[in-house]
Order: sequence, then C-alpha cells, then structure tokens
Amino acid sequence: MFKHLSKETSLQKAIEVFHYAKEHSAFYSEKYKSLKEISSYDDWLKLPILTKDELYNNSYPKSEKMLTLDMPLKKTIMTSTGGSTGLARYTMLTYKEWDAFLQRQADALRLMGINEEDSVANLFVAGSLWPSFIALHDNIRLIGANHLPISANIDFDKMLAYIMEFKPTVLLSLPTVFVILADKILQQNLNVDFVKIIGYAGEHMSEMIRHHVRKAFGNNVKIESLAYTSADCGLIGYQCNSCASNEYHLPTDFQFVELYNFEENRVCAPGETGEVLITNLKRLSQPIIRYRIGDVAKWTGKSCACGDKNPTFIIGGRAGDDFKIGGAYIAMDVVEKSFSEYVSTHGISANYQFVLEDISDGKLKIDLQIESSDVQDSEKLTENIRTNIKKNIDDIRVGEEMGLVILNVKFLELGKLPRSPITGKVKRLNDKRVR
Repeated sequence: MFKHLSKETSLQKAIEVFHYAKEHSAFYSEKYKSLKEISSYDDWLKLPILTKDELYNNSYPKSEKMLTLDMPLKKTIMTSTGGSTGLARYTMLTYKEWDAFLQRQADALRLMGINEEDSVANLFVAGSLWPSFIALHDNIRLIGANHLPISANIDFDKMLAYIMEFKPTVLLSLPTVFVILADKILQQNLNVDFVKIIGYAGEHMSEMIRHHVRKAFGNNVKIESLAYTSADCGLIGYQCNSCASNEYHLPTDFQFVELYNFEENRVCAPGETGEVLITNLKRLSQPIIRYRIGDVAKWTGKSCACGDKNPTFIIGGRAGDDFKIGGAYIAMDVVEKSFSEYVSTHGISANYQFVLEDISDGKLKIDLQIESSDVQDSEKLTENIRTNIKKNIDDIRVGEEMGLVILNVKFLELGKLPRSPITGKVKRLNDKRVR
C-alpha cells in the first residue's frame, strides 16, 4: 500500500525538489544563492534549515516569495494550521497536491482497519480554514465507508445523542473530544460497545487518557493514531498493527525525514532523539525543504514485524513540551503521573491545564486545573494530588517550603477549561512567566 524507496532514492527526489525550488521560488533563490549544485548527502547537509518564522513570513497570502506558481492562483485550496503550535499560518495546496495528501491519509486509515462496511463519525472541528474535517470527509469517501459529518462544532450532549442514535463503528477526533465524551458516557452510564475503532489526531494521547477512554468505551475498542501529519507536509508517519502507540512508518516516497541534534549540530543515529526535519517530495507549489517542524523523535533502527520495509521511528512529543523550575526541566508526563490514578473516579476527567505564573514578591503561582463531572466529590482528593505533585517534583516541594511557590489544585466543571476556538484543543501547559 505504501511504496518503499531506499534512502538514496528518496534523497535524490529531495535534491530534485531543492533544484526546482531554487529555480522557481524567489524565497529559495535568495536563501540558497551561495549554494551551487548539490548531488550528495554531504552536500544536502549544507542546506540551511527552514524555520517556522521563515515559513510564516514568506507563505501566501502574507507573501508570494515561496510560491512557484503564477498569479492569480488557480485550482488551489487554502487551509490554516490553527495556531496550536505557535502563530496561525495558512497553507496553500494545488488540487493535485491536496489529492496526493488525501490518498496517503486514506491508505493510513485502511491500515487501521477502516473499510466500506464501517460507519464513521467525523468529530473534528469544521470551519476557520482548519483542514481536518474536510480532509476526512474526502478520506472516508475514498475508502467507501458511510460518513456521519457530525463535527465538534456542536454541543457535546448533541454530539453524544447523534452517536447513540446512529451507532457508528468508528469515531475520529481529537483526544480532548474523546475525554469529554468519556466523561459524559461514564456520568450517564451509557453502553457504547458498537464503537470498534477510535482514531485520534492533533494531540498526543497519553496512557492516562487511553485508560480513561477505555473505561467508557470498553477494553475491546481499538484506539489508534490516525497518522502523524502536518498541514504543511501531509502524512509523515503511518501505523501498522505491529507499531507501538507512538511508533510510525515513514512513507519514503512522500517525505524525506532527518532527525537532527541541534546541540551537537549533527544527524542522529538510530536510538538517538533529535528534532524532526521534513522535506516533502510532492509539494512543489510552495516547497517545504528541511523544515524544523517542532517535534522530537528517534529511529528504531529495526525491521518491523509486519514486513513493511519503510523505516520506523518513535515520536517523543513536541520540542519544548516541558517547563523549567529552579534548575530542572520537568516533562508534562510527571504532572499527569500526579493525578492519573484518580482519573475516571470521583468524576475526575483526563482534561487538565497546568498554569505557571509569576506574581508579586518574586513568587511563582502554580495551578493544576482539572475538569470534573462532580466537582464536590473530586475536591476530596485535592490534598492527595498536591502531595503527589510535591513528591514527584522536588523543586516545587522545596519552593513551597521556602515560601516561593504557591501550589493550587482546582477542579472545574466539564468544558470549562479554555480551548482553542479553531481546533478545540486544550493546552496542557500554560506557562505565563516572562522569559
């Protein structure tokens, strides 16, 4: 289903994209003006990295510099990233490129086990130029499955009512949405054993969230990532039945991916964690070359049991998806560990936000805000969770003892945490400190 190209062949295709971009794009002509012809991997490594700021400032419609197309544009589609990874940015694709992106995603959904016998509830946010809802509409059509275009733009009670009425076998959405649905299903003690597959995208689904969702939908439900994708680059990774929850195959005929150690200025060896650099091999209207997407990953360096020759890698989250207190960097997984044992009990949800804010007299205020279907019952565990946080994060414990840290655990009614108005995501870390 996914073609395999050797690293050498994939590199040559990436080099062809480089030459095309340098010749046809004003931005790349300027960026690469000091570079001559390249033909080897050593030459390739000399190419400067494409940053988020460069992409934002030179993409259409803010600028036409990156484009290789004539104006006015014809046969194109415009989408938006939604801004969850920084500034909201627009992505323009030709219909041919859009169709190529769609076909790769549809193939990934087929590998998940979705077929024409299924009824698929599309629970992504529609509108505001966000591409997921309309892309999945076309993906589901390409597969031939029945489509329920419910969206996440409606009240969650109405969404659940549609699910209970039409009984879809597949649900597709953000982890945030599945947490809220799980909260309501558990609260109402509903039977949803007709759901066979839950496919998520847009956010990492931690083991805590998986456990909470299984509590509501049953242990037999299959929970899988729709794929590892980017609005700018399309499908970057797909999963087979042998992949772990955060493990993906690279579509070598579609992307050329490097994992890079910026501290040591070198490419990572198998097993080493580095930042993801992407060169898309099919997008020529606005080429994406060695783009620093903001994720970290590592190559497994092993053959997959499924027999697919495309290499596998493990996603480790977003670069910078942690926070610093004192002299230590703390991963958000440590925060989750502080209350994960209580999720799905006492009304406690898996949706939360960890807020850090400087206040007067040099003190740091930390609020762990957790949604709950029964705030009064959840509050019985406030001190337990505070104790766990201080046990797991020693700098917070010491800071509180010294009077430098104020630690609060607060429970909010379901749906009260701030969410992205475009994507509906809950931002897990909200660091308001001046840096």
